[in-house]
Amino acid sequence: MRVLAIALACLAVTACSKSTTADLSHDVKDAGHELKAEADKIKTDPDIRKADADAKKVGHDLSVSVKEAAADAKIEADKAGDKAKHTADDVKQDVHDDSHS
Repeated sequence: MRVLAIALACLAVTACSKSTTADLSHDVKDAGHELKAEADKIKTDPDIRKADADAKKVGHDLSVSVKEAAADAKIEADKAGDKAKHTADDVKQDVHDDSHS
C-alpha cells in the first residue's frame, strides 16, 4: 500500500513538473532574449565605446612608459655593473701590487 501511495505521489509530481518545466523554459528563453537585447544596446552605446577606446589608449600609453622605464633601468644597471667590475679590478690590482712590494 505504501509503495502504491509513493508511486501515485511521484506521478502527480511528474505531471505538475512538465507544465512547470515548460513555463520555466519559456521564462528562461524570454530572459535570454531580453538579456541579449540589453547587451546589444550596451555594445553600441557611444559612452561605452568611448570608455573602451579610452581604456585601450591608457593601456597602450602605460605599456610604452613601462618599456621606456625598463630600458632606462637596464642602462643604469649596466653602468652600475661596469663600475663594480672596474672597482673590483682596481682592488685586485692593488692587492696584487701590495703582495709584490
